[in-house]
Amino acid sequence: MKKITDKLYQFSIYIPPMDFTIHQYLLDTDPAILFATGTAQQAQSTLSDIKKVLGDKLLKYIFISHVESDECGGISVLKKAYPDITVICGELAARELPGYGYTGKIQMKKGGETLTDGYLKLKFVDYPSEVHLQNGILCLEENSGIFYSADIALRFGNGVGKIIKGSWSDEVNAIDAERVPNEKACEKLKEDLEAISPNLIAVGHGFCIDCR
Repeated sequence: MKKITDKLYQFSIYIPPMDFTIHQYLLDTDPAILFATGTAQQAQSTLSDIKKVLGDKLLKYIFISHVESDECGGISVLKKAYPDITVICGELAARELPGYGYTGKIQMKKGGETLTDGYLKLKFVDYPSEVHLQNGILCLEENSGIFYSADIALRFGNGVGKIIKGSWSDEVNAIDAERVPNEKACEKLKEDLEAISPNLIAVGHGFCIDCR
């Protein structure tokens, strides 16, 4: 576990043969939210750290960008530890989560929608990541300026606990057909991302990016 900002904690696994890092994040606000679960094995190993950070406070939300094992594979582990958890995700993920053993509360969101609860002020962006380019979602927490980017802004290398300086506009412009293999969908994603201005990109893979 690495503390990235005052309230943001990063849980990571680095895979040397691939030179690839996988992250999940806990935002220790009131209420608290976890961005991505990791695999079932990862969730089991990070659960004690999550409980250590939160203490007596409950984890209220889990944000799932899209359906992959590193994004939602550990959902049943976390549901067992926090039975009243609410998952925030897109429509396709909501349909698929029972296959990962999750039958709890879900708030389905799509691009342009928001969720406000206590400290949290979440804004969502459609993310054409799913099978056949169906939309997942990305998330900006507006009070902290933290943007969970899932597989956008991906870099190889050991990014555990590391932050690099960067430009939001450069990161948006760098999104290409390898990330979104449909020209129209890619341009729409870039247009939506250009409408926000994060302070920090909490990446799913690689190095967090300070955009201030």
